Amino acid sequence: IYVGDDMVIHLRGAAKKLGELPACHKCGDKRVENGEIAKVCIDCFLDGATLQIFDYGVPLLEFIARKRGTCCQHDSKPPHEVISTATDLLERNGFGPYDMLTNNCEHFAVYCKTGSAASYQIAHHIEGVIATGPAGMLAGATVAVACGVSKGVRKTSSSW
Repeated sequence: IYVGDDMVIHLRGAAKKLGELPACHKCGDKRVENGEIAKVCIDCFLDGATLQIFDYGVPLLEFIARKRGTCCQHDSKPPHEVISTATDLLERNGFGPYDMLTNNCEHFAVYCKTGSAASYQIAHHIEGVIATGPAGMLAGATVAVACGVSKGVRKTSSSW
């Protein structure tokens, strides 16, 4: 969630040890994935990738036609409410620990924007696994592991 002054609030990816990194000169972030909500500069958030805007309030037919993880049908709350929600969750670390399937960065961003937590990327991959049956389960699990972490606002370098 972009909150102004080149800063973003997002749910970090699953906790993992990355080694010691120097702190960012803009925001002081050490870019440690710890599964918690963080406020970082846009450069640390993107980590070299480019930004893709996630659209809210799209009509049903457009939602069906578009790639999952790029839009949703729910209308966005006004910007001041979105920022207030994200800031409140940051201050009390109130969104729970990161989980790729049930509580990821897309869930966080959609919740802040709409009040309803959802991950359309994960739902799309689950639909694909169900549609392919048992043979697709292994492939689906591999995709889930390989997909890594979205950033709430998708990056164009992502394979999704």
